[in-house]
Amino acid sequence: MELNNEILQDPLKEKTLPLFAEKLKISHFSPTQFALPDSAWLFKYVCLTQEQRRKLLDSNSAMEAGKRVGEVLQRIHAETIYKINPLTKKVAPTDNQKIKLEEAIDEQLEIFKEYQPVDDKDSDKKIKYLEEVPQIVNNANAGLTELGIASPITCERQVSIDANKLDEFFSSPSLPTVGRIDFDFGQMRIGENPTSTGEHPGSDAFLPQKIVELKTKYSRLGKVKKDGERSFLVSSSPATPSFNHLVQCAVYAAHWKFKVPVYLLYATAKDFQIFDSTNCHHLTVEGMQKNLQIMFRTFMRREKLLSQYQNYTREEIIENAVQMIDPNFDHPFAWNGLPPQLLQEAKELWKVN
Repeated sequence: MELNNEILQDPLKEKTLPLFAEKLKISHFSPTQFALPDSAWLFKYVCLTQEQRRKLLDSNSAMEAGKRVGEVLQRIHAETIYKINPLTKKVAPTDNQKIKLEEAIDEQLEIFKEYQPVDDKDSDKKIKYLEEVPQIVNNANAGLTELGIASPITCERQVSIDANKLDEFFSSPSLPTVGRIDFDFGQMRIGENPTSTGEHPGSDAFLPQKIVELKTKYSRLGKVKKDGERSFLVSSSPATPSFNHLVQCAVYAAHWKFKVPVYLLYATAKDFQIFDSTNCHHLTVEGMQKNLQIMFRTFMRREKLLSQYQNYTREEIIENAVQMIDPNFDHPFAWNGLPPQLLQEAKELWKVN
């Protein structure tokens, strides 16, 4: 396997990185990385480049359907969407020309139809999820309406959290933690000379009124019927949020120093559910700060592991780190999405037959 040898580009700004990060060509952490055990994180985010992850890691019908739902809602609501500039390779705000709901759904369903399933089960899911996408869009849109979505509406805002944006009591990793906010909207004035990192076109004196993180759930595979058709179990919104989703919310709240309330919106083909500080302690300021610190401890442990070998070559750093981590190839989801040849390379890295 060809390891990561690309030129390092910080996703938000140029900055001095620790020696181990320069050698390994890593510039940041993310909530997605936190969700993985150390072994899968090391292989997917250190051994592979971002380009390799995009090209080689398998998607699935649920992931593709989730993208399509998000794109529909962005196309009909957003004034601004943050996208990667193909020239600079950096994320920048772009103006969005809104379209009607029906047009957006049709547009995204056509894109979804082009997705090539990875196996027969995934093919069955694709057929089912093509039916569910419009239903989930409508439920998610109802949730946004209940939340009072209002102009200005920004989607996919990229935020970066580091020690400079946090109070002194936070212990944080050397590398920034980067995330993308699904929706932030409305505006509230915070004073003429704010000290926060709030940003709004034309003035630093305004913050969004609300942050919304959207999560979609799809029907689960059931048994094959006697007629050969696949049955499905329709999903409902969860009674309690996923901890990994709550950590994402904490990162977004930290961007504006916990001054903007965060809402976690789940949508299924059946219903929607909104979690906020009134029905979920993890979305209070205290709860989000605790969860952020839990995530930071994981990232700081990983930095400590890698930095002790930073005077070695890149390959030697990885070789030594591998010896300190249990690969846990039986993990229920950590190694999902790896095509057989990459999974075999991971096993060879850990010398597992």
